[in-house]
Amino acid sequence: MTAAIDAMDVETRRTFLLAVVRNKGCTVTTSLALRIYAASPWKGVSRNTARRDLRDLARRARLVPAEHRGARFYRISSDPNCPHPVRNIRQLVLEAIRAEGGEWTTGRTRRTWHQIAGTHVLRASVRRYLAALHRDGHLDRHGDGTSRRFYTPAETRKGAAR
Repeated sequence: MTAAIDAMDVETRRTFLLAVVRNKGCTVTTSLALRIYAASPWKGVSRNTARRDLRDLARRARLVPAEHRGARFYRISSDPNCPHPVRNIRQLVLEAIRAEGGEWTTGRTRRTWHQIAGTHVLRASVRRYLAALHRDGHLDRHGDGTSRRFYTPAETRKGAAR
């Protein structure tokens, strides 16, 4: 029973934060979220909780994450029912790989992913993503049996089916 009440409280808190931000019509940072919570029934909210609330609202496409000079902030989504702008992140990263060409390591892919989405991605997730692209024929794998593995865009030959 307590867990259900806590979950409802979390949803209420996040809905309250979103309503205040929409009413003000401004961008929101963790500091602003803490000031909003300080004037509400949730006075004791920690910085980490405010960050989790902002990230959750961004995952639900209510806020759009952005970054300026290394500082993270969130903008209000123009349409509350729109899909998240980075929902098709995997396709966008594949397009970047094809456009730029060259050798693609896990680190390079993570940096590109971060530039496109503005979010952190785990190294293991990128490894699985690159392996899946190789398996599907989009990338060629190099460096098997060595300490440095990298991928390159698959060569498409005329008349060859990929």
